[in-house]
Amino acid sequence: MKSIKYLSILALSLFVTTSCMNEFDEPQFNEPPFGNNEIGAATHTIAELKAKYASTISGNSVQQITEDIIIEGVVVANDESGNVYKQFIINDATGAMVIGVNDVGLYAMVPKGQRVRIACKDLYIGGYGKMAQIGGLYNGKVGRMNRYIYPQHIRIIGLPDMMQEEMQPAVIDDSFFTNDNKNNLAKFVRLENVSITEANGTELWAPEEKKNSSNVVERNIKIGSTKIVLRMSTYADFANEAIPTGKLNINGVMTRYNDYWQFVISHTTDIEKVIE
Repeated sequence: MKSIKYLSILALSLFVTTSCMNEFDEPQFNEPPFGNNEIGAATHTIAELKAKYASTISGNSVQQITEDIIIEGVVVANDESGNVYKQFIINDATGAMVIGVNDVGLYAMVPKGQRVRIACKDLYIGGYGKMAQIGGLYNGKVGRMNRYIYPQHIRIIGLPDMMQEEMQPAVIDDSFFTNDNKNNLAKFVRLENVSITEANGTELWAPEEKKNSSNVVERNIKIGSTKIVLRMSTYADFANEAIPTGKLNINGVMTRYNDYWQFVISHTTDIEKVIE
């Protein structure tokens, strides 16, 4: 009888202890543990911000933002694979912006599909090859913001959602490549039924022996009469994989360097082979 009583008390104690432990096993966070949760609602669209600093961007110059400007967008590209370096790119319904941060592993806090707000005051905006970028000051040009101040200027909104409108790439063709669209970069787009010129079944994406001074290997895609450079970093984790042959559909970010069209992919998961 004493044994039964003892076992009953022991079972009850274990139940109470387990119940108490379970209360702490699943902590509830009302706010993300990273970033500045005091950043309020967006005050400007990306297009409005670009218009405000249009001459600075087009002139490849730089200017510090002194007004309380907040933009909001969804992360469409980041540094997860290594093909994008020390930056991530956001899109909203009106446009796109490159956010430069002097740090690596940014994707851990800003995965693709993550909605964010950027508090722009005290940061710098400018043109890098005439493409808009927000970051810090570097040798009199727009560069990357210091990694220690970065968390003060970003707010994480909700959870990553790949079904958001900004994550649905716009299908483009030869008609996209006009002067007007040079102000709407880095836009998340989709190229359909295209081929990579150098693909022959054995050619690699970005072998070390073919890199330029920026550790980049340039591959080529032709859309109608327009030649697009596909920028591939030797640091990408797929740099030594073979370039896929045949017709492809590719999601990525259309960028520019002055009047030079450039296309950037985050990972080979953005590429699908067309069944012919």
